[in-house]
Amino acid sequence: MVEESVGGPAEGRAPTSEILASIKEAEVKVRNMAREAEAQKEKIVADAKREAIEIREKSTKESDAYISQLIRDSDSKIEQERKRIFSDAEANAGKVRSQVNSKIGEAKESLIKDFMRSLDVQA
Repeated sequence: MVEESVGGPAEGRAPTSEILASIKEAEVKVRNMAREAEAQKEKIVADAKREAIEIREKSTKESDAYISQLIRDSDSKIEQERKRIFSDAEANAGKVRSQVNSKIGEAKESLIKDFMRSLDVQA
C-alpha cells in the first residue's frame, strides 16, 4: 500500500501518518505541560497558604507581645499612681491629725477656761 500524503507527493508534503504522529506527539507534550503547570500551580498555592499561616502566626505573636507590654506598662503606671495617691493621703492625714490635735488643744483650753470661770462664779 502506498502512503498517501496530504496535497499529494508533487507538493512535497509529509505523508499523513507522519502528520498524525506529529499531532499525537504535540498532544502528549501539551498534556505534559498542562500537568506540570497544574503541579506548579498547586505548589504555588500551597506555598502561599504556608506563608500566610506563618505571617498570621508571627503577627499573632507580635500582637500578643505588644499587648503584654501595654499591660505591664499600664500596671506599672497604676502602681505608681496608687503609691502617689496613698502618699498624698498620708500627707493629708498628717495635716488633718495636726489640725485635730490643735483643735483638741484649743478645746481643752476652752473647757479649762470655762471650768475655771464656772468655779469663779460659784465661789
